[in-house]
Amino acid sequence: MPEREWAVQMDDPEMIGQLRLALNAFDQQGRSVPPELMNVAPYLVNRFQGLSVEVFSNEHPPPHFRVKCGRETANYQISDCVQLNGGLGKYHGVIKNWHAKNKQRLIEAWDSRRPTDCPVGAYREG
Repeated sequence: MPEREWAVQMDDPEMIGQLRLALNAFDQQGRSVPPELMNVAPYLVNRFQGLSVEVFSNEHPPPHFRVKCGRETANYQISDCVQLNGGLGKYHGVIKNWHAKNKQRLIEAWDSRRPTDCPVGAYREG
């Protein structure tokens, strides 16, 4: 059976985020993803300018996100976009600019992926 694609134009960022959450709960064959896999699989928050922004479940403090570009990665705090480790130095300005516009989106992605036994828990400012 040939693969099918479809596209939907959405201008409401809140609806886009909700759709992403719903779609990330299913695998490529449309089956529900088991909770144990949701805790280790990255959640794709956004893709832009060759960069992928991801959040993982059941993580260590502080609340953070990962950015990937090719084989290079870096982790940043959600609170202030301070780089925790990794490379991507030439993209720092682009990542900081994206973070400034999308911090709430990161917080929502982080909070939506927390399992009940996560040592970090929901995002808290401060």
